[in-house]
This record gives sequence, C-alpha cells and structure tokens, in this order.
Amino acid sequence: MPTLNWIGRKAVENHHRHVPFHLLNAVPDLSVGDPGTGNLLVEGDNLLGLKALLPYYAGQVKCIYIDPPYNTGNEGWIYNDNVNSPEMRDWLGKVVGKELEDLTRHDKWLCMIYPRLALLRQMLRDDGAIFISIGRDELANLIALCDDIFSRDNLVEILVWNTHGHTENQEDITGVHEYILHYAKKKSELRIRPVVDPSIAADSKIRRSFAENSITKNGPKNPASVIQLPVGFPCEVDSLDLDPMPDFDRFKMAIDEQGYITRELTRRFSAVYPVRQDRMIVRGGRLIEGCRVFAGWMSADKLREFIANNCEPLDDDGTLLRFFLSKNGVVYYRREGRESHYVQSVIRDVGTTETNRYMLEAMGIDFTYPKPLDLIYYICSLYADSSDIVMDSFCGSATTGHAVLRLNQEDGGNRRFILVEMDSNICRNVAARRLRSVCAGYSRTDGTEITSVGDGFQFATLGEPLFDERGRICSTVRFPDLARHVYFMETGETLPQSLPKNSPLIGVCRGTAIYLLYNGILRDRGVNGGNVLTTSVLSALPNYEGSKVIYGTACHIGSERLRREGIVFKQLPYKLRAEAL
Repeated sequence: MPTLNWIGRKAVENHHRHVPFHLLNAVPDLSVGDPGTGNLLVEGDNLLGLKALLPYYAGQVKCIYIDPPYNTGNEGWIYNDNVNSPEMRDWLGKVVGKELEDLTRHDKWLCMIYPRLALLRQMLRDDGAIFISIGRDELANLIALCDDIFSRDNLVEILVWNTHGHTENQEDITGVHEYILHYAKKKSELRIRPVVDPSIAADSKIRRSFAENSITKNGPKNPASVIQLPVGFPCEVDSLDLDPMPDFDRFKMAIDEQGYITRELTRRFSAVYPVRQDRMIVRGGRLIEGCRVFAGWMSADKLREFIANNCEPLDDDGTLLRFFLSKNGVVYYRREGRESHYVQSVIRDVGTTETNRYMLEAMGIDFTYPKPLDLIYYICSLYADSSDIVMDSFCGSATTGHAVLRLNQEDGGNRRFILVEMDSNICRNVAARRLRSVCAGYSRTDGTEITSVGDGFQFATLGEPLFDERGRICSTVRFPDLARHVYFMETGETLPQSLPKNSPLIGVCRGTAIYLLYNGILRDRGVNGGNVLTTSVLSALPNYEGSKVIYGTACHIGSERLRREGIVFKQLPYKLRAEAL
C-alpha cells in the first residue's frame, strides 16, 4: 500500500513514545458541580495532555471527535496559518531539528498531527471510532496518514458535511461542504447504534418501527424460481381472484434460455411479477387454493422458512418477520420490532457555525467558528452508548462536551467527556465557561432562562512531568499517580479507578500480580520505608499464588530466591523510565 512521506516524518513517527508523562492537577475553582462525574477538561498542549491521560484512558474511549486546524493558510489558531507559532516552532525545533527550515507548512502540519493521532488510537477501545473534521487542503494527506496509523482496512467512510456555505462568497464555485474522516480501531468490532439521519423527515418510512416491501427482484444476481404458496397463505385484502399467466410455459422456456428475467422478456410477454402459474384465489384474507408463483426473489429462503412454519411469523434477529400477498397479488415482507437506522455519507441539516456562534453569544461568549452542536451530537450518537467515554483533544469551544451532556439529558445516559484545549484563554473563557453555563443553567442575553444540563466537570491543568531532568521520579508524585503509570507500562491497560487503600499490590493482569514499593506504602516495614525489596518486606506483601512483578528502588534478595518465588524485580526509576521511552 502506498505510504505518505514528508520532511520530518522519521523524526516524529515514534515521537509519541518519547513524550514525557505529566501529572494532572485539578483546579477546583474552575470546576463545576460534582467532580466525580468523570467529565474532564484539561488545559495544556494536547500532545502532553494525551500522554498524561494515557494511563487513565488507554483502550477505554468509545468515540473520538477532533477538529484540528485545516491548514488553509488563513487560520488564527494557536497552530496558526503556517503552523508556525512559537509553541510549534519550539516543539518542531526540538523534535525535527535541522530539517525544520526546509519544512513547508504542509510538512509542519503533518509533523504536528502524526503523534497526536498515534496517541488517540491508543485511547480507543477495540470497538471504538474516530471522526476527524478536515478541509480540502490537507484531506489527501490526512487520508494517507490515517491509512497508515489506523490501517486502510479500518476506514469506515469519508463523510461530507454540507455546511450550506455563505451567500456572500465571491468564488467562482461556492464551497458548501467540509469532510469528516471516519475510521475504526477495529472495523470488524464496530457496531453502530440505531440512528436516523437528521435530514430524514419525521413522517418518513425510514423512521417507522417496521419495514415493508416487495420481495420480487429480477436480474442476473437473482435467478428466477417457482415458489409454491400454500393454502392459508395470508393476504392484506379479504378477497382476491387473479388469473394465471396465459403463456407461462413459453415465458418460462425463454427465461431458462436466458438464465434470468430481463426487461426485454418482461416487455415481450407483458409479465407482471410474480408471474402466476395457477389461479390465485383469496377468501377471508387467506389463499384457499395453492398457487405457484415465479420471479427472481429477494429473501426466497426466508419465504420458504415462513411457509414451513405454517405461515406464522419468524423470530429473525430480534424482529418478527412475516410475508403476505398485496391487493395486486405481489408477495411482500413485513419486519416488525426493528430499530430505525439510516445513516448517509452526506450530512445535512445539522446547523451552521453562524447559528452556533449566536448560541454562544447568548451565553456571553465570543468564539468565531464553533462547530454546530447538532453535528457533534449526531456524530456522538452513532456509537456512544449510555456509559461510554467521548474524547476531543482539539476541543475549542467545547461543543463535544455540550453534545455529550445533551445526549445524556435526552436518554438518561451517563456518558463522560474528556476534553483537551491548549489555548489558556479559550480553555478558561470559552470552553469552561460554556460547560459551566450548560451544567448550571444560565440566562441568555435576551433574558430567556435556560435550564441546566449535566452534573458538572473537573477542570485540570498539566502538572510536573513524572521524571525530573536527571531521570528521577519527581518528589511531588504521589503513590496513586505512580501506580497508574506502573500498571499501564507493565500491562498496556488502565488501572481501575479505585486502588486498594495502603496496599502495594496495585493489580493483577493476565495471571501476574503487579506490586509497587514507593513513598513508604508499607510505612515502617523494612529499609527506606519499604521501598527496597527485602525478605521482611516480601513477607509483608499481600499474598498472591502466581507470578509477580515488583517495582522498587532496590532489591536485597538473591536471584535464586526470586526465581523460586516467581518474582521479576524492576528497579525504580530506571526500569520504569526505560519502559516509558
């Protein structure tokens, strides 16, 4: 498969592995409501923020939506038009090095987005989905990049969002759309929810709780066959009396020679389907004589199964499936109890950035290009079930968080959002303010009172890195923080939210127990408060019959004893830092 290459690629394709882990510091004064809701807004560089969140949310996120800079050359983001802000130049200078001066703005954009997408992929569950908004300038590059990171086999769709454009646009061709790339972590495990496209009318057949249609389908993929409709086969009308086709034998011979029913043969014989070989007589809503019918069929096997079931409805994948004759003698199916589902590749009627800018202005917030709430609501509703996590690492005005809260309000769910925004002004005065208004309720600038949606969120900033410049664990790192990093680096999985109190046994994964000796977790037992593995410390550890991995600052037990006990010792901080890199 072709791959995308650019100046700086080699420098950044593994950069996410070398990004240091940082701690997260809660900011109660900027948080709202119950901090235990699980909703989180992080202020800070989203590359560092994603790495800091990895030990908590790796493999846990069901749906990701991001709206990265489109790189049009006219943007006012912190990643500005040439992806050339001081923050980006500092980062690129450290990572890409001397090649920096040769980078075009497209190279720089790719250097910026690659490690972030790599970390986002690690966040996804195996049945998770990611949506990425993009314009035409980087569309081709982003597709090639995502094919590389997520695999081409996991491309679900390139969605088109009809933005409605601007009437004052003076271009020769007015642009009225943007793109949303949709990839899965593992496409084979992705399961879409019963959602109907918002552009579908409320009275559309698509929204009905049942589906009904003819099963005749002529063509080369549906060779014609005779099906015997038995006495008692149901009909939608009480009485029916239709004659058989007068020249059936000659018609069938022509079909057999052709191999399937063609339009030319249909015209030549004036055939109406299904063709009746016998007279069709219905009384009291049922056939009173058997009738052979001939056509190309859709669901012929299901029809035969229905007949074998004495014409009683079939339980078919949680729905009731039955067949009947229409008033014209056509065989129909009716599937009842289905959940409506219809998602189109072109998204329409989900609002515009202008209407959503007005909504924010009514909250007293000024933000130029917010993504429409209805758009992100619709995207999140495709896959995020009631207790799932939704993430957005380019959160901007926090439309994704608002959409999650609205989804929960409408179906009683308990979805959680994880948002990251690097611009401090936007994060505090736009995103946090919007979420605060939505959670607490607010008065619009016109005096209208808007009721609260959601229970709250926690605001956090990036704290110190896990390791200092000399490679030592920072003194401010607490046991629970380090435990999550140790467990993640050892297992690749996230540690459950609650840790056993005052216990060095932090978890068991795939038959191996993981222990952490740090910050005097054993209090006065052993050397250095129990951070060194000695025979007395070993005897004080919670018992586990099986293999064990123990992290500590030193080990005073011989290798033979460790082997007998099924212990692998890993020294802090060196082994943990090596694995982190």
